[in-house]
Amino acid sequence: MNPCLKLIGFLFVALPLVAAAQNTERRLSCVKDITYSKEFLSKFPDAGAACIEAKTANGKKWIRFNAEVKKKEGDHLTVEFLDKDEKGVTTMVFAFDPNATIMLEDKSVKAAAAAEEGDKIMVWVPETRFDLYAKPGASQSEHFTLVSNGQPQER
Repeated sequence: MNPCLKLIGFLFVALPLVAAAQNTERRLSCVKDITYSKEFLSKFPDAGAACIEAKTANGKKWIRFNAEVKKKEGDHLTVEFLDKDEKGVTTMVFAFDPNATIMLEDKSVKAAAAAEEGDKIMVWVPETRFDLYAKPGASQSEHFTLVSNGQPQER
């Protein structure tokens, strides 16, 4: 077989594999692989304690946090971020866009407007800035805005 044809055949097989590999998620360590910026830590000083998992999606590092909905008033959601033992770490209030969705711990999706006290949610935050997303790799951050952050709540 002609070497040129072999090379073309190889490229037809290899290129889709390379492209697929670039879009896959890679699991990371919350401790070793994540560097929180000063701005990030000024908004969420206990981020390291609350990190549940980290991964790379679409070439960026994303951090997953678990939280419990404490209160919903209008377009504001008060959530308590939880550590791996489900103990409260930090409570924050977010304003949400009417189109915002949240991902529950069972991976079902719910409109943020339908959130109820006690809902356990998963949120993803890109390493580079403090914006909330329902899943890693999202391209916009128009749905949740930090309104206030407070001290850990006693249980």
